[in-house]
Amino acid sequence: MPDTMPLAAALRHALKVNRWLIALALLEAGSALALSVAYGLPYSNRTFQSMVNLLTVLTPVYLLVLLIWTVAGLALAEPRARPIPRLLQSLRATLGDLPRMASGAVALFSVTFFFSGFTYIKSVIPDAVPFGWDVTLANLDRAIHGGVDAHRLLGPLFDTPLATTAVNAAYHFWFFLLYFFVFVACFTGANPAARQRFLISFPLVWGLGGSLAALVFSSAGPCYYQLVGLGDRFVPLMQKLQTFAETSPVWALDVQAALWVGYNQETAIRGISAFPSMHVASSTLMMLHAFTWRRWAGWLMLGFLGLILVGSVHLGWHYAVDGYAAIALTVAIWAVVGRLLEGRARAPEAASQPAAM
Repeated sequence: MPDTMPLAAALRHALKVNRWLIALALLEAGSALALSVAYGLPYSNRTFQSMVNLLTVLTPVYLLVLLIWTVAGLALAEPRARPIPRLLQSLRATLGDLPRMASGAVALFSVTFFFSGFTYIKSVIPDAVPFGWDVTLANLDRAIHGGVDAHRLLGPLFDTPLATTAVNAAYHFWFFLLYFFVFVACFTGANPAARQRFLISFPLVWGLGGSLAALVFSSAGPCYYQLVGLGDRFVPLMQKLQTFAETSPVWALDVQAALWVGYNQETAIRGISAFPSMHVASSTLMMLHAFTWRRWAGWLMLGFLGLILVGSVHLGWHYAVDGYAAIALTVAIWAVVGRLLEGRARAPEAASQPAAM
């Protein structure tokens, strides 16, 4: 009979290391249930199931990417060494590290569980709090940008079919990159402090921004401005995107149409919410986390953040202020979590964290 003590100890350690992530995931799920009861809304979550199904498809892809990265790293570090034995040795060391594997599994499950609550809350925002902030946000956007709607300022650079398709491709690639960042953060053994900071900041950014702020400042976004009865202010933007789509793909239009059908008919794809932009918020978080790994990676992600901010406005998803607020919120959360973790690390009673985690 195999000795289960090492595994039990690893699991206890994993629960301790990820306790704040677990607590925040439970809080989000509890908030979703409370919202369901308070507003008499049925608790169904087909969007979450779609996300889980996609994750099962993406995980092998991520593992292949990490495998190629490991092989390349070994080849560059010791070009004359035999790569296969070194690779097998590295894989055995990683997979045999029970605390690291258990902590990664617990963290990944916790993030997945968190999104079970988040996706439900996002899907029922219009039912709980009808859209009421679009005019205010649009006017604020125009005031900030010198009396001009932000999307008009992007015209000289992005008002071509090819540029729009490129921006849209980056906007969709965000989803796969975000999953990859989370996957790596859960299982990394490189920087325990950065890992913990990211995995605590992650649910705080999504919970405070994508759930709480989205409920308080319920808004639909420019692409739905006319559809929710607010006038034709953004009709020229949407007509321009439709014209571009006749020449080069603009996939955002298909997603926007599917979400609008879900809003009216409660299909599997639901979740219209503009403020704040979680594309921008999560890209900001990925950028901050990338800087803890390599400076060049941080600057690369800063460029990606800029592209996502532009895409959020140019594709009609968001007002620019949605992105500005998202950046401010994320940077504030990252800073506060960092300070709290530093304070705990300096405390005399603070337990040391194993380097392998």
